[in-house]
Amino acid sequence: MNGNETQTKVIRGFAWADLAITLPFALPFIAEAVISLLWFLDRWLGFDTPSIMFEAGPFGLMFVHIMGVLGVVWALARLRRPEADLARMDARARLAVTALILYAIALGATPVLWLFVISEVAGSAAQFAVLRRKSAQ
Repeated sequence: MNGNETQTKVIRGFAWADLAITLPFALPFIAEAVISLLWFLDRWLGFDTPSIMFEAGPFGLMFVHIMGVLGVVWALARLRRPEADLARMDARARLAVTALILYAIALGATPVLWLFVISEVAGSAAQFAVLRRKSAQ
């Protein structure tokens, strides 16, 4: 497999993962179920984050759904065009998302969100690595 094929596979792989993660947030009722699952994991792991941190109401859920739709569109764009520029933007955006998640955790959000931090940092690192490898060739 040449460098270009590897780059395309990595970009598309993370786009598929993003699609799987963000699509549920774009869909009413399913997003609420995912948030409930996060709350359940929080309880099961013994973090006992106050339930108010999981309550969004209609206004908050609207932003959850908007985020989900934007995530789906961004993932579809990278699936359709697995280009280096889009991967570079995605890798940088993942670092910004990581900072926002860490900020939420610092404010008292559930530590379960560390799973998202790990996935965002891994996605950013993998894409930067494959882009660096390709540019070095």
